[in-house]
Amino acid sequence: MKVISIDALNPHQGSQFFYAEMDNVARNLTVKSAEGQIAARALTISPESLYQALLGTHELALLDVREARQFVGGHLNLARLAPLSVLELEVRERVPRVTTPIVLIDADGGDGPAQRAQALLKRLGYEDVRVLEGGLRGWIEAGLPTIDGYGSLIKAFGDLVRQHYATPTIRGDELRARLATAEPPRLIDARPRAEFEFLSLPGADNYPGTELSLREWANRSPNDLWAINCFSRTRGIIGATTLHVLGRKDVAFVEDGVMQWALERAPVVQNAGVAGRVPAASDDILRSRAAALIDRYGLSVISPDDVGRLRSQTDRTLYAFDLRPARERGVPQVPDVQYVAGGQLLMHFENLVGTRNARIVLFDDPHRLRAAVSAFWLSQLNQAEVFIVEGEPPTECRDNDDESASVADTLGGLTCEALADLMATRKTNIVDVGPSLDFENNHLPGAYFLLPSALERLSPLTEAGHPIVFSSPDGAAARLAARDAGERWPHITFSWLLAGTKAWQAQGRPTAQGWESWQLLSPFDDDWGSVMRVTGPRRQRVWADYLVWERALSARVTQDPTVQFKFFGTSGRRD
Repeated sequence: MKVISIDALNPHQGSQFFYAEMDNVARNLTVKSAEGQIAARALTISPESLYQALLGTHELALLDVREARQFVGGHLNLARLAPLSVLELEVRERVPRVTTPIVLIDADGGDGPAQRAQALLKRLGYEDVRVLEGGLRGWIEAGLPTIDGYGSLIKAFGDLVRQHYATPTIRGDELRARLATAEPPRLIDARPRAEFEFLSLPGADNYPGTELSLREWANRSPNDLWAINCFSRTRGIIGATTLHVLGRKDVAFVEDGVMQWALERAPVVQNAGVAGRVPAASDDILRSRAAALIDRYGLSVISPDDVGRLRSQTDRTLYAFDLRPARERGVPQVPDVQYVAGGQLLMHFENLVGTRNARIVLFDDPHRLRAAVSAFWLSQLNQAEVFIVEGEPPTECRDNDDESASVADTLGGLTCEALADLMATRKTNIVDVGPSLDFENNHLPGAYFLLPSALERLSPLTEAGHPIVFSSPDGAAARLAARDAGERWPHITFSWLLAGTKAWQAQGRPTAQGWESWQLLSPFDDDWGSVMRVTGPRRQRVWADYLVWERALSARVTQDPTVQFKFFGTSGRRD
């Protein structure tokens, strides 16, 4: 076990950034405008200087503020998708320390999303926010590497895990042959339940992520194979390799998962019910597995008191995650701790941890096995310092915000009843500013769709002078849109639906799923193009093309020197 002395930790990786020696210093000085006024230029960073920064170990938040559809077309390997349309809502969790150096990326670094995001972040109190000169175009012109797709860093990591640990693999045809024998393999799907229910293999059990490592796995026979799958590759690889590392040797990753299975015209199941027939291992076994993993690989363990000391070091960023399933968590929730159950922290790392080279602490049950497995993988991802907390999360809570702040957050909001009355007059427009996927599933009848970053497209609706009411799933994005629109068009009455469309639905009020083209004030640019959403005759080709892309991903990502995965060797030391 690697027990850490917090006082001995190196603090230099935080606020000490090397901007002083960058070649953009002169460009960041104030200059005389044509009118003789002193005007400050936007702080920028050159592609070459950013590249050097990404080779280092200092904290840095690299945020691509374009919408998801543009992001998947091409981006920096280490960039986090942080669209301008949701940046204000999400940035506090993604980049919790306001002194963190932040670099913003858009298409060309001009007068676009990155400069708008820079102004927003400055307003929110962030102190060191720069725009990549020339944006993605400038990065490419400098001959620096990019990648396409969504979640590419973690998916590349998963494939390299398969190669490094020689993860046993079984093809679909081989698995089907073995399923027809007297001792069929046990099928286990390593995805969250919602994805498992969407489409799965017949007869599969479902244990997402690290929950699979908590099962009892005494062999029923010498041929007791466990076949682990996901929708395509990554979760299946990580699930199978985790069991293999923990000592369950008769295990295999089902190559290319449900997608390849379906492409081979093998039967699949939609809306699968609860499937979990593998008993849980005893606490003694779980503690033993965790201890063995921690000791063999030198994973860092700290106490709850140490967490407090880490929090006090204001020059470093600290993320805290509770990995226990919701049913095992007490109330109230602990402030500043994010709850990421089901072993999904690794898979969603890029969406949860916005600051590179930050610190992460992991809370778990007393056996610590979920935390140990997560720390094992995150340490090799090599994007943060990772610590397992030996003990319960702190129970003290911060003081609640004062009542005036709560009242301020509801000003201009409409209850469902008030909005229904206003809609009955037919003299108002409803504009949904939530995610497009939610709009597709449910929206208020007759509502328009608009990405908040494209507020200028609201202009035609303002010409009639009628009130405009914004909606979103929980009301948060709608409140911000009403505020921003009110500043832009002060002669129009803007309001928003309190508690959002979820509250509207909870009251049994009508919603709609379909829409006409006139309802789309902006396209669904926040849709990154999940292959799970492809239906009809296009599915075969799209899924086949996706698997070709994912299989080749790791070879492309590792050509980028800024991607520095560090795998353990067979002895437990770093390779």
